[in-house]
Amino acid sequence: MGRLRHVDWRRLLLLLAGGVLIGLVWNQSYFKPIRLFVVLLHELSHAFAARATGGGVAEVQLFLNEGGLTRTYGGSPFWILNAGYLGSLFWGGLLLLGAGRYGVARSLAIGMGVLLLGVTVLYVRSGVGILVGWGFGGFLLLAGALFRREVVAWSVGLIGLSSCLYAVYDILSDVLLRPEAPSDARMLAERVAFPPLLSPTGRTIFWGGLWTAISLAFSLWVLGRSVSRR
Repeated sequence: MGRLRHVDWRRLLLLLAGGVLIGLVWNQSYFKPIRLFVVLLHELSHAFAARATGGGVAEVQLFLNEGGLTRTYGGSPFWILNAGYLGSLFWGGLLLLGAGRYGVARSLAIGMGVLLLGVTVLYVRSGVGILVGWGFGGFLLLAGALFRREVVAWSVGLIGLSSCLYAVYDILSDVLLRPEAPSDARMLAERVAFPPLLSPTGRTIFWGGLWTAISLAFSLWVLGRSVSRR
């Protein structure tokens, strides 16, 4: 009971309502820019993992059908392939946590804006990807510098919540429900024979299930932290 006293119930209800609303409008055409942006975060996470493990990035592409492609060389295939869905989750959680503190949200918006503009210039090589990267990068930069703090916080929170929900939804739809389809989990299953006794499809489901468990646990932790008054 003591922990319940530290819960910001108004914020919790708003976040839950926001999650339901995002689910209801997810497939609407006017929500497509947000969907494209979270796909771009997914692809850029592959790029960051390649650089972090000693490799390089040839290009990042984003397509209007909400597909994406990241071409890397060198680095660790294991971490690069793991970084897509889990990277979407990380960025979403970071933005959602930052949205709960106005000063942090403003700094986070400016920092993310600068980062997006920079990596778009360096890596993104498709027209849709450049438009999304520059559009959202410029918006976050200007929002953090010029908008009222409440607007900045809720803008950052909306993007963060969408990215977290995307990670869970995409794993369920593209990996667990269609394990035979091309995906990060399928490529990981073909490269890493673990668990060793399972077929590639079984290993795909294993990685998808593991990512789902991590995504749900992390999302619940982020939700708890973001509504805490402490």
